Amino acid sequence: MIANIIPFLFNLLFFFVPLILWPYNSELFEFNKMVLVYIFTVLITAFWAIRMIKEKKFIFRRTILDVPLLLFFISQTLSTLVSIDPRTSLLGYYSRFHGGLLSSICYSLLYWAYVSNINAKQTLISIKVMFLSAFLVCIYGILEHFGIDKDLWVQDVQNRVFSTLGQPNWLAAWLTGLFPLTWAFLLKKKGNWIYLGLSLLFFITLLFTKSRSGILGFVVADIIFWGLVLWKHKKEYLKQFVICHLSFVILFLVIGSPFRVSSIRSQVSPSGPALETGGTESAEIRKIVWKGAIDIWRHNILLGTGPETFAFSYYRFRPVAHNLVSEWDFIYNKAHNEYLNIMANTGTVGIITYLTLIVFIAYQIIFRKGRNAETFLQVALFAGFVSILITDFFGFSVVSVALEFFLFPAMAFSLITDGLQTPQQHYPKNTVLQNLSVFGVFIAVSFFLFAIGCYWYSDILYNKGKQYNTANLYPNAFSYLKKAITLSPKEALYRNEISQTAGNLAVAYYGQKKQEDAQLFTDLAISQSNEAVTLSPANINLLRNRVTLFNNLSIINPKYLGGAKEALLQASIKAPTDAKLFYNLGIIYLKTGEVANSLDALKKAIDLKPNYKEARLVYALTLSKNNMVGDAKEQLLYILEKIDPNDKTAKEELNKLK
Repeated sequence: MIANIIPFLFNLLFFFVPLILWPYNSELFEFNKMVLVYIFTVLITAFWAIRMIKEKKFIFRRTILDVPLLLFFISQTLSTLVSIDPRTSLLGYYSRFHGGLLSSICYSLLYWAYVSNINAKQTLISIKVMFLSAFLVCIYGILEHFGIDKDLWVQDVQNRVFSTLGQPNWLAAWLTGLFPLTWAFLLKKKGNWIYLGLSLLFFITLLFTKSRSGILGFVVADIIFWGLVLWKHKKEYLKQFVICHLSFVILFLVIGSPFRVSSIRSQVSPSGPALETGGTESAEIRKIVWKGAIDIWRHNILLGTGPETFAFSYYRFRPVAHNLVSEWDFIYNKAHNEYLNIMANTGTVGIITYLTLIVFIAYQIIFRKGRNAETFLQVALFAGFVSILITDFFGFSVVSVALEFFLFPAMAFSLITDGLQTPQQHYPKNTVLQNLSVFGVFIAVSFFLFAIGCYWYSDILYNKGKQYNTANLYPNAFSYLKKAITLSPKEALYRNEISQTAGNLAVAYYGQKKQEDAQLFTDLAISQSNEAVTLSPANINLLRNRVTLFNNLSIINPKYLGGAKEALLQASIKAPTDAKLFYNLGIIYLKTGEVANSLDALKKAIDLKPNYKEARLVYALTLSKNNMVGDAKEQLLYILEKIDPNDKTAKEELNKLK
């Protein structure tokens, strides 16, 4: 009975993780998928432990992945210990969540639980459950293409679908891992054409994602699977091969190529020269970010900056060229290359153990043989695994893809072995020690599930607070954020958000001439901002928000501009190539009457980003007010000739100077 619960829980994991989303959290997709992985890991591990207690024996299947997996886990742990932000390295970057040490623990436990408790027959059922989940995901994705939810998202989901995965490339990467499994089931029983239909459904969805990395992963998986099958079986499965690929070609011609220029350009279309014009090619942006990732590694060569800290460390080494792309002001929290991401975050030790793990996974999937080996499925799992490696080169892993990465080798192991210990059907009467042990497991499970629930619910409260802040309903926002902090007092983002709320309340009370309340919330806003920066000192975005806070509080008293200036100076040290920081610093200097410092800061901003129209305009106006007419004209002409020939303000100011 207990042993049967474990495969059931795995099937629930495979079915629900790709499908789950919840609109009341700050991140609809990945956060809820990660929480679900936490929950199922706790439950599966608990029932595994209870099974061992009941059967009075240690149930653990040794595999060739044990040592590589353990070494990878050790590298993640060591990197977390020296991390520039230990909490982020433990839990993952807030909004991504996957990739922290805790997620690595979960995936490792799931792997060992799977190989120790799941047999070949149960694996076949699990794969079919994955198919069912993917079927529902694809149906929704296709409906999404035709506008079923077009008004729910900021993104143009009809142009590039993401279904329940949250991003087109994530959906594509997950699907490419499943394609070969449909082909394997097609070949297992000749004429089982339902799996061809499923494969075509996946292909339609893949085309609708317009993911170049997904298509490349699909092509590589296709070549590996069918190449190995036809090489070994010659013409036996040629019919299935021809029908399958003819269908793919027809769909490709009908739906159209995902490689059109319009589909791969950024939808941002700002004005400006160089790379920025018309939206920067994703390939150009990746090259720049990859260079930054390599620079991070060079300066933190052994253990990196800590798992999931790329969003913080990147800005210290961010290439100046990033200022010229259309997404220059976006937050980059991943290297958009899983290997460089791991290398930057966990150093040489991390990337070596990761690559070693990959090599051993490949060996376990494709080269290990058994008496009852499912040849087609082995080949399919290998092809699917390689497709993940391909898509990871142009992006980064997410929860659903990570489950394939860690559990495909577990599935392969179960398919080539038949020596699992048979679970006992009837247990002898429990001893006192057994009862106490089971009770201990129950207590541990309750504790972990409660902690997970609190973390999940605190995010809902945090998100509600943010929504009220957006609607300028600050008392409501304050109430929800206070509750979120009570549940998760160490979460810097919660402290940061409530500091902004308190600051807005302080200004509101000041306007109502309620001086005592204004001072109370001013002090609270500053203390919460201090606490946020203390909890996560590497997070440059907290410093940016601190600037906003003090600038807002300067309405009450101009002395708070000093706090904004200090925060900007600290931020500029952490992000020396961020043009916007120097622009804002120049504005603050103007407010405090430090004209020379303002001109220096504004000049730095436009040196870093020559097409920064706003910075050049303020620079020109400041030059003009200080009788540097020639230099002012030069800046205004630059705006009109090289950035925006229709800029009204630049034209008016230039006419004044003639």
